[in-house]
Amino acid sequence: MKQPEIDIEKIALLGEQKEKENFDFRTFLKGHDFKRIDKIVHRLDKEIRSQINCKDCGNCCKSLRPCVTNLEIDTLSKIDNLTQHDFVSGFVEIDNFEQIKYLKDTPCKYLNDKLCSIYTNRPEDCKSYPHTQKTEFITRTLGMIDNYGICPIVFNLFEQLKEELNFK
Repeated sequence: MKQPEIDIEKIALLGEQKEKENFDFRTFLKGHDFKRIDKIVHRLDKEIRSQINCKDCGNCCKSLRPCVTNLEIDTLSKIDNLTQHDFVSGFVEIDNFEQIKYLKDTPCKYLNDKLCSIYTNRPEDCKSYPHTQKTEFITRTLGMIDNYGICPIVFNLFEQLKEELNFK
């Protein structure tokens, strides 16, 4: 396995430059067997994660807003010594169309340098990021394209998957 790219600035630039290619790749993937792609993605994910330490990066915490549940809001409000109402008023945005709650600040208010100050209590959306270990990868490629220029794991996984599937 080759060395993964971890330069965040380079990854962001390539994310912009390869946007059309990534959408073409998304279309290309639609013609493949879901289970076969999941097997390949999970293998690549494991290989790439073994070479990249998310705690050395923190770029997701600088760029994204995680979804939060009511239970997580309760936990976070206690950590901040606030009522749930005050926490929601100050730090949560609600998507009324999809009924999803997000932490509204970027970078994340809990980011300290490149580390999460509430790591053991972070929301599940943060724990499972970048979601490459989940099933049905083909159905989540729009999110992967969004994360391609942000996350070294997604970037390297997408590039290695293109190579393995002889895309272009």
